[in-house]
Amino acid sequence: MVSPTEAMPQSSPWLNRPSVCRHGALLRLSLVLLAAWPGAGRAESPANGELGLAPAAWSANLLLSQEYRFRTTSSADATVTSALGEPPAPTPLSDHDLRLTLDGTVMGLGERFVGTASTALWLDLDGHVPKGGPDYFGDSQDLAQPLLIVYGLTAEWRRSTPVERFALGRQQATHGLPVTFDGGALDFRFLQRRLSLFAYGGRTVHFFEVVPGLFENWLVGGGAGFRLTPNLHVEADSRYLHETVLASAGDASRPVDTNSYGLTLSGRWDELSGKLFARGMNRSFSHVGGLFRLQVPAAGVGLDGQAAAQLVTLGEIAESENPYYSLLGKSLPHLRARLETWKEFRLGKAGLLALAAGARVRQLLRDEPTRFNRSMNAAYLRGDLNDLLWKGVFASVTADWNLPSGASDGAYSFSLGGAAGYGSRTSRVEAGTYFQRFKINYYRDVEELLEARTVYAMASYHVLPQIEIRARYVLEVVDRTIHTAYLTLREDL
Repeated sequence: MVSPTEAMPQSSPWLNRPSVCRHGALLRLSLVLLAAWPGAGRAESPANGELGLAPAAWSANLLLSQEYRFRTTSSADATVTSALGEPPAPTPLSDHDLRLTLDGTVMGLGERFVGTASTALWLDLDGHVPKGGPDYFGDSQDLAQPLLIVYGLTAEWRRSTPVERFALGRQQATHGLPVTFDGGALDFRFLQRRLSLFAYGGRTVHFFEVVPGLFENWLVGGGAGFRLTPNLHVEADSRYLHETVLASAGDASRPVDTNSYGLTLSGRWDELSGKLFARGMNRSFSHVGGLFRLQVPAAGVGLDGQAAAQLVTLGEIAESENPYYSLLGKSLPHLRARLETWKEFRLGKAGLLALAAGARVRQLLRDEPTRFNRSMNAAYLRGDLNDLLWKGVFASVTADWNLPSGASDGAYSFSLGGAAGYGSRTSRVEAGTYFQRFKINYYRDVEELLEARTVYAMASYHVLPQIEIRARYVLEVVDRTIHTAYLTLREDL
């Protein structure tokens, strides 16, 4: 199934180890962004003033972080086979890592030009993985091979009739299922913005390929949308992907071609918004679902719901290569749904109590459960209390009833979780705990932990309005205990 990672994308099962992403096109684009950056905050030029043009004000924002991470476990024995089906490597007693990130935005020319960048540099400080050997956790191999990842690097021109958006660089598709690619995207608006046409294409990005080729993976897509009423919009899109992936033997390569297409109906009103979608993949009806959100601020009440069904088995290509997700083997057909209602209550002058009740479902449609493909059903209650005794004090409590997911699953369990803390303009402290029946762990091998209890504590302080120091500790209690400590410095410039 598609699962979020702990902090970074992990290797897909058909790939062996990460590589540094270096592409000439991205370097050239970064030079363009850097050339534009010095103009941030400049006043209107004399030429513009003489011509009577609108001020071409520039603005920029840069977010930097430097994070040290230390991990240790009470057991050096790996408990399960790796996601690649190979014998597990010994789990190290400790691990030291350093992560540097940069996220930036520059905007100007009447907010028509927007440049964005998002990168990360990973350093494995202890180098416990031999050079050239597989690393299922996704860390860099050693200090001689740091891992540089470019998540996004784009230059965009927006809202210039009839061009709604023209983007070049590393980006995510804004239509259809998520996919990251190096290329271009062009959106048009006609008929008083009621009709939209769009097209995009380029080289698809797989962040952990061994030796990525320049054009071995590529896509092209397009479609049209039409605003039926001021509140309703319908859109049809189609996408063709050509991918070269490792065969099951692990060393040979083979092409995989995927033609996907979909129809989306979305609506937005003052208090209600929603979406319905249906998709096909090659000759199969693959996805169907919808979501809605109802909020009544005057009454402090709301209702959220979503449901989606994956009707086919997804193998090597899931058609959603998001940099924050990875495919852990095959994803079996399943139904996923959630329904929650909430109500807010004012307590005194500043206190606020929010109560929520809901249920969540993940149910396999026809297959027996396997690792990373589980059926999970639960009902829950949650309460959030803010600013009751002192401004900035908060607390939350969650009760979960994990329900049987099938005839062969008689498991029923009840768990409690909660958190409490204090937050102000300059500092924040928080501590809490939560329980997960199934948890994906990337400590060394890709594992599925059962009955995981997590305890955490966090503290942060703004030395200056733009500089924050943050410390975080996480304890995972499963068949062993896993300790993780983070020390982070963030600069928002």
